[in-house]
Amino acid sequence: MIRLKIEKDKKQNVILKAAIKKELFDNQIIKRLIIEGKKLKTGQFNYQLPIRYLLPVVNNLDKKLVRIDKRSINSFIEFSDEYDKNYYCTTEANFKYMKKWREVGCPKIYRIDIDCEGIEVVKTLAFERRL
Repeated sequence: MIRLKIEKDKKQNVILKAAIKKELFDNQIIKRLIIEGKKLKTGQFNYQLPIRYLLPVVNNLDKKLVRIDKRSINSFIEFSDEYDKNYYCTTEANFKYMKKWREVGCPKIYRIDIDCEGIEVVKTLAFERRL
């Protein structure tokens, strides 16, 4: 089983934490998560994962294997750079976030809504630059 929690760090960035059981280490998706993630030393969650892996984990793994913590953040906004290398996530669009958006080149901003009960993640277009 894999348990996920979305929360904010000290710099108000959205991070994804996961508690992964040893039985799932043979799965290819989980292997990729472990390679890309950062091992945590303390707490209930043993890995900090890049937020871009939230959708692939929820959509591609069996719903019986995935749990989303009830205390996690239910929605946030995100955009990525041109090559999807860096993802910028926050819970609210403030001046600093929009300044970074302009520096990156004004890509589309998406809103991610998370349903903890039904284990479903919905990604919708929230903002797009008009020419």
